[in-house]
Amino acid sequence: MPLTHTPRFWLSCVLALAVSVTAPAGAAGPSTADIDRQVWQAVAKSVVDDDIVAMGRVYHPAAVLVSKDGTTPIATALDRWGRDMVTAKKNGVKASVEFRFTTRQDDATTAFEAGAFRYATTDKAGVTTPGYVRFEALLVKGAGGWRMVMERQLEAITESAWNALPH
Repeated sequence: MPLTHTPRFWLSCVLALAVSVTAPAGAAGPSTADIDRQVWQAVAKSVVDDDIVAMGRVYHPAAVLVSKDGTTPIATALDRWGRDMVTAKKNGVKASVEFRFTTRQDDATTAFEAGAFRYATTDKAGVTTPGYVRFEALLVKGAGGWRMVMERQLEAITESAWNALPH
């Protein structure tokens, strides 16, 4: 079944997330292991491998990236990120990303996750430059597995704030 649903379906997903019981920070829900494998580990691997196509498979085709600057269709963001990957690779820069969570709410078909990610680049000289950003994500599970429908990138945080997050 394709992941094309009516607005009423998406509203139901949002409402279900809003009334669900919040798990303690970092606590595993019934679908957490699958989400980790299909989404977060897949994104981390795609960054290390400079594989924008693999990263794109994590997102629903209608997904939206939300940032302080506004909203962007994920296809537009992936195009930009893909160009950045090509440039970085050409310049001998490697990248990695790691995720830590403060909130994980999920059931069999919907999930809300919040936390922070550490995105780091390492240049040809071996100098690593990390950045830390808070984020939130909404996910749905369809026939193809877990897909992100919304990624919201919030403010940058410090390394000490990152280190204080559960992991």
